[in-house]
Amino acid sequence: MAFTLNRVATSLLLFGIAGVAGAGSKDKAPCKAFFVAVEQDEATVNLKMAGLNKPQNGWYKKSGNQGEFAGVCLVNANETGERVPLESASEQYISRIVGDSPLYLISWGEHRVLVPDDQGGHYAFSGNGILSRWDASKPNGQDFVSVGPVHNTNRTILSSSSVSLLKDAIKQIDTRKVFNIQR
Repeated sequence: MAFTLNRVATSLLLFGIAGVAGAGSKDKAPCKAFFVAVEQDEATVNLKMAGLNKPQNGWYKKSGNQGEFAGVCLVNANETGERVPLESASEQYISRIVGDSPLYLISWGEHRVLVPDDQGGHYAFSGNGILSRWDASKPNGQDFVSVGPVHNTNRTILSSSSVSLLKDAIKQIDTRKVFNIQR
């Protein structure tokens, strides 16, 4: 499966969205689908950053690819396993890890929003994004195809909403992976 990360960048622009998973615990499930996360917002100074942010990474190391999230695995942007600018990602590395399995892109951003209350309102963090699936059968070559929106399930005042957003995206991938594999 070959693909171009320039298509990822193009997908991010079109949608207007501002180690290999499974390493670690012995209880991790075999990977049936993979995802790459790309953040672009104020926190990344509008750079497209491939990989999980600190709160997401902490949650994924503890809870990813097990329980209700089993079989959906993070694939890092390159062999370092670090969060990197999208331009530093390695297509060959991702292709080698993913193989013929479904590959999803979670392109997302987090923003402060005003939540009205009796005292005029307060600011909270809210995350949103687009979930896309790699489709090698597209007529003009290979491309990510939008599957649908991703939303965080809680607005929080003191911390990032990005973990809720990641959980929502993985749950969406999980509900689609069996359907997409059987096609």
